Amino acid sequence: MLQQLVHYFQRLTSESYNLLDSLNLSSDIAPLRELLPEVSEKLADLKASTIVNYKNLNRPQWDRDKVQFNLGVGLNSIGMLSDRLSILIIKEWCLRKKTNFDIVKADDLYQTQTMDIIYAMANANPGSSSMNTKITHHRSDVKANSWEEAFYELLATNILNWESQEILYIKDITILPCEELRDYIRWFSFGNIQRNQYIQYCEELYWQ
Repeated sequence: MLQQLVHYFQRLTSESYNLLDSLNLSSDIAPLRELLPEVSEKLADLKASTIVNYKNLNRPQWDRDKVQFNLGVGLNSIGMLSDRLSILIIKEWCLRKKTNFDIVKADDLYQTQTMDIIYAMANANPGSSSMNTKITHHRSDVKANSWEEAFYELLATNILNWESQEILYIKDITILPCEELRDYIRWFSFGNIQRNQYIQYCEELYWQ
């Protein structure tokens, strides 16, 4: 079962690279008011087909008799590991496809960090993934009805977060107009709340 799960998560990772290929993300930095609608629309168009592709991977079903409940799994819950895997997928894709690509670093990232997370996911036990939820009165109405949808939405949210943060590492944010800075602050707070909710969905739906 362990090797079946490892193989499954490797194929899930490969399918996620295909999603990023289809998005055709630009290396140019665009204002958030242009970036968010454009990438969000592409993600919405690709959602149904990607979820079908995820489901066609036929995830091995966990054996209730062999899974240990009530363990202290810490951050190694499926929800938290799914979040980490999705970020590594994006990072590796960028190292392979964006302007300042580094294939050697991308290969090393996959063989070390990504495979480490994949093995952790294959060995995971039920846990709590809401430990990093912010204390806030803000809410989003996000929903997921399957593990595959939850993982897709978590990956999509992290893609938007990743692309939005590019400006912080490339441009001087001190010269941005105040309204644009407010847009980023507003999006980051909402995006992180949404991300946390999908982390929780990944945990809950994986074990159903």
